[in-house]
Amino acid sequence: MKFKIVALLKDFILFTRIPSLFSFIYRPLKFVVNAIGLSRWINKHNADLSFNDFFRGKRVYTQRQALHQYVIDKEGLNKDKIDYLEFGVFGGTSFKWWLKNQNHLESKFFGFDTFEGLPEDWFLFKKGDMSMSQPELDDDRGQFIKGLFQETLGDFLRKNYSLENRKSAARKVIHMDADLFSSTLFVLTSLAPYLNDGDIIFFDEFSVPNHEFAAWETFVASYYVDYEVLGAVNNYYQIAIKYKGIKVN
Repeated sequence: MKFKIVALLKDFILFTRIPSLFSFIYRPLKFVVNAIGLSRWINKHNADLSFNDFFRGKRVYTQRQALHQYVIDKEGLNKDKIDYLEFGVFGGTSFKWWLKNQNHLESKFFGFDTFEGLPEDWFLFKKGDMSMSQPELDDDRGQFIKGLFQETLGDFLRKNYSLENRKSAARKVIHMDADLFSSTLFVLTSLAPYLNDGDIIFFDEFSVPNHEFAAWETFVASYYVDYEVLGAVNNYYQIAIKYKGIKVN
């Protein structure tokens, strides 16, 4: 009986179109809800992190490299070959850093980007902002894959990975610098069948509530992802996560 009353009330509200009168507060409310979720997420993980600069008065971007080096050392990422996948290359600073600091000769490095700027508005940036010429590389272990992730990633995964043999694949290091909720969620869900325990995922703008954080939370809830936070810098703007498989509570 209670369910029927609630369903009837919901249908009546939708029929009257009353919610459309409040559409102007949809985006602010969405930000507030996701910001609350982000705050709860930080409170949950903050005490367990030995590599963490929270709270920092200003962002220091060299800390991102310090986080990467910490994870390399902690996880032994220089001992074996890795597959490094970066989504959102921009000028290639982090991509080239990984080429320089991960020395295994059989490691492979793939950078995905349109190099034509954002495909949609993001925060204070407009569609087309942050365009950049494709960087030049002097290490033949690395290559760039130009185009929208939605156009290029599927073919790349089918050509380079086998679901049947994924357990024997090289350890993946995934650098998410896609900025957008849509791009981040697409990449995570596309990679989901190919992830192995121990794969590493970096986020470069995690503390933007409506985008990378919201995409990660959606992914975790949809795929029952178990994970460990390894470190965070710049007030959780950049974080590192170790994927630990599927966990159904």
